[in-house]
Amino acid sequence: MEADTVIISIGEVPILDFLPREIHTERGFIVVNELSQTSDVKVFAVGDVTRPGLITHAIGAGRRAAETIHAIMMHTDYEPEKRPAIPYDRINLVYYEVSCGEEFVPEQEADRCASCGACRDCRMCKNTCYQGAIKRTEGPKGEFEYTVIEDKCIGCGFCAAVCPCGVWEMEENI
Repeated sequence: MEADTVIISIGEVPILDFLPREIHTERGFIVVNELSQTSDVKVFAVGDVTRPGLITHAIGAGRRAAETIHAIMMHTDYEPEKRPAIPYDRINLVYYEVSCGEEFVPEQEADRCASCGACRDCRMCKNTCYQGAIKRTEGPKGEFEYTVIEDKCIGCGFCAAVCPCGVWEMEENI
């Protein structure tokens, strides 16, 4: 399917100053209807540009938006699937075990990350680099950036190995 523009959001605070005035925003987020359409019916938005949320919410909204776009292209009506609420007496609470303070294992927690590619500023890469080859720079508005000091980097890959977000990529030096 062709599109004029596709904007990929990576789980950071959205910067929406490029949007035309026809697309309504509120408190820094794009306003959408239940089908993920903006005030311009040809423009759809999902994920963190509409509200902060979980990756699973963004995936679901993306699917609904794709189904809506498909229906528009096929000239058919689209009604989002309405699932009935489960009555409380039918909910089997036995399936939902309570976690009572299991030992914290960082490797297991890192595996839970959806690897959105957005740096969470955990500083693990900088703290792990024994060569001091990673520099953190903070901007005037609180934004930050991690960069490699190339003449110090030995290419060990520790930064990429410990990063829970998948920000660092190793490239072979030729």
